[in-house]
Amino acid sequence: MSTGYGATDDGMGVVTCLQLIQYFTTPDHQPDRGIVILLNNGEEDWLYGARAFGQHPLLPYIHTFLNLEGAGAGGRANLFRTTDREVTAAYAGSPHPFGTVIASDAFGLGFIRSGTDYSVLYNVYGQRGLDLAFFKPRARYHTNQDDARHASLGSLWHMLSAAVHTTSRLSSNAMGNRFVGPRPDGARNKVRNGRPSDGVWFDLFGKGFVLFGLRGMFAWSLTLLVTTPLILMFISYVLHRVDKYYLFSSRADDVRGHAADDDGHGLGDEPVFLGGWKGFFRFPFAMLVSGSLTLGSALLMKKVNPFIVYGNQYTVYVSSSLIFVKVDLLMIT
Repeated sequence: MSTGYGATDDGMGVVTCLQLIQYFTTPDHQPDRGIVILLNNGEEDWLYGARAFGQHPLLPYIHTFLNLEGAGAGGRANLFRTTDREVTAAYAGSPHPFGTVIASDAFGLGFIRSGTDYSVLYNVYGQRGLDLAFFKPRARYHTNQDDARHASLGSLWHMLSAAVHTTSRLSSNAMGNRFVGPRPDGARNKVRNGRPSDGVWFDLFGKGFVLFGLRGMFAWSLTLLVTTPLILMFISYVLHRVDKYYLFSSRADDVRGHAADDDGHGLGDEPVFLGGWKGFFRFPFAMLVSGSLTLGSALLMKKVNPFIVYGNQYTVYVSSSLIFVKVDLLMIT
């Protein structure tokens, strides 16, 4: 970009790729399968760099890819999105994983509309891969503050460690034929890189990574949706049988019996008022008010100062970092 120096977008990606070349060309680190390092330009102008690579004779031999990008000026390298569960497994063992499937779903559902080289490689050429990018501080993105002075050595190491691990796994024979075989769409003009499956993934405080299949999540969710009401119905039945079911009850008979006090008056003749409906509408009312205030504030900021989302990250709670992702650099294996 002409508005920025490009230290993070995408100087750190370039440095990472150069270090990957050095790493995989040293003894004992040679990959089991071929790795192609691609430095392309023209991403800001309709992704022409990635489209031009489609004319290269190496394209049919490439089965997976790893995008290295900067959509901010530092911070941790975020796993923005992946094409499937199998390629995500290659990232799962990174020393300090960071990212969730929510961002990937936001891209897939169209909530984040920015186009990237990832989109060309996946949608046009049918490759399977990952998108790894910096996303904050967003205010320095594409500005003259995206320079070496404001860049972080820790951010570079974070991206490099994830890239080394992911590339090592994708190029390892341990993957077997996971990325080789017939495509589910049967397209003959695209590489035969196997049948992907959907996954759910997220990091645990940057120390661990959870990854499981979407089918498994659906099965567990359906089980909980079915068994939870049944358990609640059973508990309600038991409480009703023992005359202890007071939910939504406004009154109940006194269970102290009818013994007489010192004045001869019977105890337990009067019902006990429980107030079971008290506060029932408190939560919906609070939810409606808080939601209206939040939505109204967002619409007001958009109308009065639409550029506030590019300001201080503490000014706006909802981060806009996932909205505009740019991809200038590709590392393809």
